[in-house]
Amino acid sequence: MSRRSRIADIAEAAGVSIASVSKALNNRSGVGNESRERILEAAARLDYRHRNNDLAEAFPSGLAVVTTAALYLNSKFYEGVIQGALDAAREAGIDAKVNLLTPDIETGSVNVENLLAAEGASLLLVGLDHPVLIEQVVRSRAPAVIVNGIDRTMRISCVLPDNRSAGWLATTRLLSEGHTEIVHVSRLFRTSLKERFDGFRDAMQEAGIAIDPERHLFDLTAAGILEPDTSKALIESMQKGRFEKATAFVCSNDIMALGVVDALRGRGHSIPRDFSVIGMDDISIAQHSNPPLTTMRIEREELGRVGWEILKERALNPDARVRRVGMSVRLIERATVGPPRHYLRSSPNR
Repeated sequence: MSRRSRIADIAEAAGVSIASVSKALNNRSGVGNESRERILEAAARLDYRHRNNDLAEAFPSGLAVVTTAALYLNSKFYEGVIQGALDAAREAGIDAKVNLLTPDIETGSVNVENLLAAEGASLLLVGLDHPVLIEQVVRSRAPAVIVNGIDRTMRISCVLPDNRSAGWLATTRLLSEGHTEIVHVSRLFRTSLKERFDGFRDAMQEAGIAIDPERHLFDLTAAGILEPDTSKALIESMQKGRFEKATAFVCSNDIMALGVVDALRGRGHSIPRDFSVIGMDDISIAQHSNPPLTTMRIEREELGRVGWEILKERALNPDARVRRVGMSVRLIERATVGPPRHYLRSSPNR
């Protein structure tokens, strides 16, 4: 008996992404006419059919979108990811619910055993990639996909932004303006954030700049600081003489970046005349900040949608290969990047 054609097969045959195939087959916008024609032709050639009955059988208990209350309530980033997944599942006729779980104090991982005990449970794990959780899911053999997280053992499929490229692109943008004294602001407690730092380090080293943690890194986690306290913590550090040569900051998310802007303006500095700042994620407040924040855009809703498509494939075909999908990122230019302040001071027009 031959294997049924899958969305991934159509994507490979048409030379497009899985997300583009989903849009074309569901008659949604966002796909060019030429690509849409190739997708539909490939679907017909591969004898692909929408299988709503199969989907209903594959998701007898619907979709369980799993995250923690802290991630959902404290981050506009995850709100967008979850909404994208919910919309995609419901468009396919599958009931989807969000499960806000509390991490275990000792392990730091959420416990999904009750969800896994439900008949036919299928999990979309949003921002959750703790090894204890991964072991629970792998043992259960339940269909599962991690969104904005990573299984380093390569047993669960993952979809996430290309975080290393995000860090590299943001830093390269600052280097292109002539900045060399750049500080990376982060909380290095998750793989995704560490990868953004790796991208920062790549760009700096390619520019011939050796990383000195005292000059180039402000790790909030090491100091026991949460994102909302970034401004206060940076002011205290600068008062102690840290980052006195800095001219630019690249931050692992927009909340940190806005905290940096607030701290610098609180010390009487102008952005970007005195300092340049770049954030990441492009949450809604970034375009309304003062000044509007230059940032790396992560297509959050698309992350959720692609996570759903991979999970759907997994539920329909338990033997589908495990995949790690990296989504592209894009620099959004606004008003927080300019040349280093010493360039301006040496200009004859100043």
